[in-house]
Amino acid sequence: MFTMNKDMATAYSHLELNGRVLDRELLKIGESGFSEKYGCVFIKACINIETNASVDDFPDKTGFECFINSINIDDYVEADYLIQGVLLTRKIFSHWNKEKRDQNLLAVLSLDELGLKLKFHLQRTGEQLLSDELNDYEESIMVVDSSDSEFNEGVQNSVSA
Repeated sequence: MFTMNKDMATAYSHLELNGRVLDRELLKIGESGFSEKYGCVFIKACINIETNASVDDFPDKTGFECFINSINIDDYVEADYLIQGVLLTRKIFSHWNKEKRDQNLLAVLSLDELGLKLKFHLQRTGEQLLSDELNDYEESIMVVDSSDSEFNEGVQNSVSA
Protein backbone atom coordinates (compact mmCIF):
# COMPACT_ATOMS: atom_id res chain seq x y z
CA MET A 1 0.00 0.00 0.00
CA PHE A 2 1.28 3.42 -0.99
CA THR A 3 -1.44 6.05 -0.86
CA MET A 4 -1.62 9.79 -0.30
CA ASN A 5 -4.00 12.71 -0.51
CA LYS A 6 -3.90 15.30 -3.30
CA ASP A 7 -1.73 17.76 -1.37
CA MET A 8 0.87 15.09 -0.58
CA ALA A 9 0.79 13.82 -4.17
CA THR A 10 1.72 17.31 -5.35
CA ALA A 11 4.54 17.66 -2.80
CA TYR A 12 5.82 14.13 -3.41
CA SER A 13 5.86 14.57 -7.19
CA HIS A 14 8.32 17.46 -6.80
CA LEU A 15 10.78 15.56 -4.57
CA GLU A 16 14.29 15.00 -5.81
CA LEU A 17 15.82 12.24 -3.69
CA ASN A 18 18.85 11.39 -5.85
CA GLY A 19 22.02 12.29 -4.04
CA ARG A 20 20.15 13.25 -0.86
CA VAL A 21 21.33 11.79 2.44
CA LEU A 22 19.64 11.19 5.74
CA ASP A 23 20.53 13.54 8.59
CA ARG A 24 22.97 11.96 11.07
CA GLU A 25 20.59 12.07 14.07
CA LEU A 26 17.70 10.67 12.03
CA LEU A 27 20.01 7.90 10.80
CA LYS A 28 20.59 6.89 14.43
CA ILE A 29 16.83 6.57 14.89
CA GLY A 30 16.51 4.57 11.68
CA GLU A 31 19.25 2.17 12.71
CA SER A 32 18.17 1.74 16.33
CA GLY A 33 16.17 -1.41 15.65
CA PHE A 34 12.90 -2.63 17.14
CA SER A 35 11.58 -3.68 20.51
CA GLU A 36 8.41 -5.63 21.28
CA LYS A 37 6.16 -5.16 24.29
CA TYR A 38 2.40 -5.55 24.97
CA GLY A 39 1.96 -7.11 21.52
CA CYS A 40 3.27 -3.90 19.97
CA VAL A 41 6.43 -3.10 18.02
CA PHE A 42 8.41 0.02 18.83
CA ILE A 43 11.38 1.74 17.27
CA LYS A 44 14.05 1.45 19.96
CA ALA A 45 15.02 5.11 19.73
CA CYS A 46 11.38 6.06 20.40
CA ILE A 47 10.68 3.64 23.26
CA ASN A 48 13.33 5.34 25.39
CA ILE A 49 11.32 8.57 25.56
CA GLU A 50 9.73 8.91 29.00
CA THR A 51 5.95 8.95 29.15
CA ASN A 52 3.20 8.05 31.60
CA ALA A 53 1.06 6.62 28.78
CA SER A 54 0.34 2.91 28.64
CA VAL A 55 -1.33 0.62 26.13
CA ASP A 56 -4.51 0.78 28.26
CA ASP A 57 -4.81 4.53 27.57
CA PHE A 58 -5.55 3.90 23.87
CA PRO A 59 -8.48 2.31 22.03
CA ASP A 60 -6.14 -0.16 20.33
CA LYS A 61 -2.50 -1.18 19.90
CA THR A 62 -2.20 0.85 16.70
CA GLY A 63 -2.94 4.07 18.60
CA PHE A 64 -0.36 3.22 21.27
CA GLU A 65 2.30 2.33 18.70
CA CYS A 66 1.70 5.60 16.85
CA PHE A 67 1.93 7.56 20.10
CA ILE A 68 5.32 6.02 20.92
CA ASN A 69 6.64 5.70 17.34
CA SER A 70 6.15 9.39 16.56
CA ILE A 71 9.01 11.43 15.15
CA ASN A 72 8.88 15.16 14.41
CA ILE A 73 11.34 15.56 11.55
CA ASP A 74 11.45 19.33 12.14
CA ASP A 75 13.02 18.64 15.56
CA TYR A 76 16.11 17.39 13.71
CA VAL A 77 16.42 19.41 10.51
CA GLU A 78 15.53 22.94 9.46
CA ALA A 79 14.45 22.20 5.88
CA ASP A 80 13.65 19.39 3.45
CA TYR A 81 11.21 17.80 5.91
CA LEU A 82 9.54 15.54 3.38
CA ILE A 83 12.85 14.38 1.90
CA GLN A 84 14.19 13.52 5.34
CA GLY A 85 10.91 11.83 6.30
CA VAL A 86 10.94 9.66 3.19
CA LEU A 87 14.61 8.76 3.69
CA LEU A 88 14.01 7.86 7.34
CA THR A 89 10.97 5.78 6.44
CA ARG A 90 13.00 3.91 3.84
CA LYS A 91 15.77 3.30 6.38
CA ILE A 92 13.35 1.93 8.99
CA PHE A 93 11.60 -0.23 6.39
CA SER A 94 14.96 -1.55 5.21
CA HIS A 95 15.77 -2.77 8.72
CA TRP A 96 12.26 -4.16 9.15
CA ASN A 97 12.41 -6.08 5.88
CA LYS A 98 15.87 -7.50 6.64
CA GLU A 99 14.38 -9.07 9.77
CA LYS A 100 11.79 -10.82 7.55
CA ARG A 101 8.91 -10.08 9.90
CA ASP A 102 5.49 -11.66 9.25
CA GLN A 103 3.54 -8.39 9.46
CA ASN A 104 3.88 -5.21 7.46
CA LEU A 105 4.95 -2.03 9.18
CA LEU A 106 3.00 1.06 8.14
CA ALA A 107 4.32 4.61 8.09
CA VAL A 108 2.10 7.69 8.19
CA LEU A 109 3.75 10.91 7.02
CA SER A 110 1.87 14.10 7.83
CA LEU A 111 3.19 17.38 6.39
CA ASP A 112 1.93 20.86 7.22
CA GLU A 113 3.36 24.38 7.24
CA LEU A 114 5.22 23.69 10.52
CA GLY A 115 6.97 20.47 9.58
CA LEU A 116 6.56 16.74 9.15
CA LYS A 117 5.38 14.15 11.66
CA LEU A 118 6.16 10.50 11.06
CA LYS A 119 4.35 7.63 12.82
CA PHE A 120 4.83 3.87 12.56
CA HIS A 121 2.55 0.97 13.46
CA LEU A 122 1.92 -2.66 12.58
CA GLN A 123 -0.73 -3.38 9.98
CA ARG A 124 -3.57 -5.05 11.88
CA THR A 125 -6.98 -6.23 10.74
CA GLY A 126 -9.69 -3.97 12.13
CA GLU A 127 -7.31 -1.24 13.30
CA GLN A 128 -6.14 1.87 11.49
CA LEU A 129 -4.96 5.30 12.50
CA LEU A 130 -6.59 7.33 9.73
CA SER A 131 -9.83 7.48 7.84
CA ASP A 132 -9.85 5.86 4.39
CA GLU A 133 -10.62 9.28 2.88
CA LEU A 134 -7.23 10.98 3.07
CA ASN A 135 -8.42 14.03 1.13
CA ASP A 136 -10.56 14.99 4.14
CA TYR A 137 -7.41 15.90 6.09
CA GLU A 138 -6.11 19.48 6.02
CA GLU A 139 -2.47 18.43 6.07
CA SER A 140 -0.64 16.49 3.38
CA ILE A 141 -0.87 12.78 4.24
CA MET A 142 0.92 9.68 2.96
CA VAL A 143 0.49 6.10 4.15
CA VAL A 144 2.95 3.48 2.97
CA ASP A 145 3.75 -0.06 4.06
CA SER A 146 7.07 -1.81 4.39
CA SER A 147 6.33 -4.24 1.55
CA ASP A 148 5.91 -1.53 -1.11
CA SER A 149 8.92 -2.02 -3.37
CA GLU A 150 8.24 1.15 -5.39
CA PHE A 151 8.51 3.32 -2.28
CA ASN A 152 11.47 1.43 -0.85
CA GLU A 153 13.73 1.83 -3.90
CA GLY A 154 16.91 3.75 -3.29
CA VAL A 155 17.39 3.18 0.44
CA GLN A 156 20.07 5.61 1.59
CA ASN A 157 22.91 4.48 3.84
CA SER A 158 24.93 7.68 3.96
CA VAL A 159 24.64 10.63 6.30
CA SER A 160 25.01 14.36 5.93
CA ALA A 161 28.19 16.07 7.00
